[in-house]
Amino acid sequence: MMTLLREKTGFILWFVIFAFVGLIVVEWGADYSGPGQEDVGDAVGVVNGETITLKDFQGALRQLARQTPQDERPGQGQLVSQIWDGYTRDILLSQEIERLGIEVTDKELAFYTRNNPPPAVQAIEAFQTEGQFDMGKYTQFIGDQANLKDPNNHAFVMQIEGMLRQQLLNYKLQRALMGMVQVSPGEARRRFEEVNEKVRIEYVFAPGNGVADDAVEVTDADLAAYYQEYIADYEHPDEVSLEYAYFPKTASAEDSLQIAEEIGRLRQEIEAGADFAELAEAVSDDPGSAANGGDLGTFARQRMVPAFADAAFALKAGEISEPVQTRFGWHLIKVDERLEEDGEQKVHARHILLNYKASRKTEDQLRQWADEFQEKAVTGGFGSALTAAGIEAAATGFLQKNQGIPALGSDTTWLVNWFFDQESGTVSQVVESDRGLWIAQLVDKRSEGTAPLAEVKGQIERTVRNRKKVDVAANQLQAVQREIAAGTDMEQAAQKAGLERRTPEAFARTGAVPGIGRSNAVIATAFRLEKDQLSEVVKISAGGYQGAYLLRAIEKTPVDEALFEEQREEIAAQLQAQRQQEAVQNWFAHIYETAEIKDNRHRFFTF
Repeated sequence: MMTLLREKTGFILWFVIFAFVGLIVVEWGADYSGPGQEDVGDAVGVVNGETITLKDFQGALRQLARQTPQDERPGQGQLVSQIWDGYTRDILLSQEIERLGIEVTDKELAFYTRNNPPPAVQAIEAFQTEGQFDMGKYTQFIGDQANLKDPNNHAFVMQIEGMLRQQLLNYKLQRALMGMVQVSPGEARRRFEEVNEKVRIEYVFAPGNGVADDAVEVTDADLAAYYQEYIADYEHPDEVSLEYAYFPKTASAEDSLQIAEEIGRLRQEIEAGADFAELAEAVSDDPGSAANGGDLGTFARQRMVPAFADAAFALKAGEISEPVQTRFGWHLIKVDERLEEDGEQKVHARHILLNYKASRKTEDQLRQWADEFQEKAVTGGFGSALTAAGIEAAATGFLQKNQGIPALGSDTTWLVNWFFDQESGTVSQVVESDRGLWIAQLVDKRSEGTAPLAEVKGQIERTVRNRKKVDVAANQLQAVQREIAAGTDMEQAAQKAGLERRTPEAFARTGAVPGIGRSNAVIATAFRLEKDQLSEVVKISAGGYQGAYLLRAIEKTPVDEALFEEQREEIAAQLQAQRQQEAVQNWFAHIYETAEIKDNRHRFFTF
C-alpha cells in the first residue's frame, strides 16, 4: 500500500495543479506557484507580486510530459502555454479567495476528506475493487489511526486535505458568484420565443459585390470620416515591428535526383519479392496511409491528381506502377482491386510516397548560410547581410505580445515577446523549425495608442467601398419596392430588375437562413413584420452576405403556449446555468485584465 501511494504522489500533485480545467467546475485548482521570494531573474512570471519560479515551472513541464502518452504529447510551445495558464489562474483565484475572506473549517475539511475523496484518489488501484472505486477500502484506510503514524501515509492524507481544502475554497467562491445571477420569467419567455417562434418570408437580394468597383467613388474625406467615427477600433497596445530573412528547407536538385533514384530502388525491391504494404509502412511519407500499408481505400479517378489517377487506372489488379511524379513527390502505386460502383469505374489501391525534402547535407548547408547571415547582420547590419546573401526580408507589420509571426507559425510567440525587451536594430539568433531557418530584426517599437490613418487606409478603403456598393444595391431594390407598391408581385418586380425572388423555409430567430445568415438585421426585420407586410430596404455591410434585402412576411407561426408551460422550468434552469457561467467567466476576465502580470517565459522557453 505504501509503495503504491508513494508512486501516486506525483500524479496527485499534478492533478491539483490542473484541477482548474474550466471556469465553472467545482475543482478549480490549487496554488502550487512559487513562494514569491526568489530573485526575479529566475522568475518565469510574477502575478500580483507572487513569483512563478523557473524550478517550479520546469518541474510542472516534466510532470505533464511524463503523464502524457508519447503519441498524444503536444509540442513544447503548447505545454508551456498550458502550464502558464494553469499557474496564473490558480494564483489569481487563491489571491481573490484570501481577499474575500473565504475559509474552510476543520469540520468541513474532515467531513469531505472522509466522504468525498477527489477523483485522483479514487483512481488509485489500492482503493478499487474490480476497477471501480471502493468506498469501504478508502474508509478503512482513512479511519485507521495506526495508518497515520506512518510518515508516508500521513503525507498522503495531508495531500488529500490540501486538494480538498482548495476545492472547497473555490467551490465557495463559485457559489458566491453564482448567487448573484437571477433569471426572470420574462427572460425565460424570450428564450423560448427565440427558439420556437417562426416566420416564413419571401425576399429579393441585391448583392453588393455585383456592383463594379468603378461604379462608386471613395474620397479621402470618406476615409477620414470613417476613421474618426470608428477610431476606437484602431487602438492598439504596445507593439513591435519585425523583418526576417528566411531560409526554407527545400530539396536541392541533387536531393530531388536522389529521391527519384530511391523510388526506383524501392520498385526493384518489390519486384524481387519485398512486401509492398510492409515497405509502405516503413518508408512512405504519407502520414494518412503509411500506417495502413499505404492503403488509400477505394476512389474514383477525379479524386486524385491527374498524373496519379492516370497511372492508377491504367493498372490491372495486382500490378505495380512505374514511379509516378506529382507535386507531392514520387509514388509507387499498387492496385488491389478494380470495381464499378453506380456505373463509375473505381480502384482500390495503395501507394508509397517519397516527398521532396531536403537532405541532411542540404540542411547542414542551410544552417551554415543562416549562421553566416546572422553574424553579418549583427556586425554589419541587417540590410548589408540581405544584400550579400541576395535575398529580401519579409516584414511582419506590428505585432502584439503573445502573438506569433503569422507566416512562421505559432511557436514564434516567445521571440516576439523577447523583442519587447530589445532596442531597435537588435538581431535574433538563428531560429529553426521543421520548414526552415530564419533570423529576425527589430525594426520598430511603439507604445499603446491609435494606429494612424495612413497605416489602416487600405483596410478602411475596402470597407467604405463595400458600403457604397451596398448603397447602390439598396437603390436598385428601392425601385423594386416601388414596383411592388404599385401592384406588381415580388417575383415579377425582381425579374424586371435582373434579380431573383427567394423563399426559404420558415426559420426561428436563432436559426441560420440560406442566403441571409444568422442573427442579423434581416432576420430581426422579418420578425417585426406583420403577415403580408413589405419591409423597407435592409442593408447588410458586414459578414458573408453583404448587400441589400427587401422582404415580405408570408406566414408567422406563434409559440405553443402549452409547450412553453411544460418547458418553462427547464428553460429557466438552462438559462440560469448559462448566465452563471457567463458571470464567472466575466468575473475572471476582469480579475485577469486588472492583474499585474509579468510574463518572462520568452527568457526561458520557446512557445
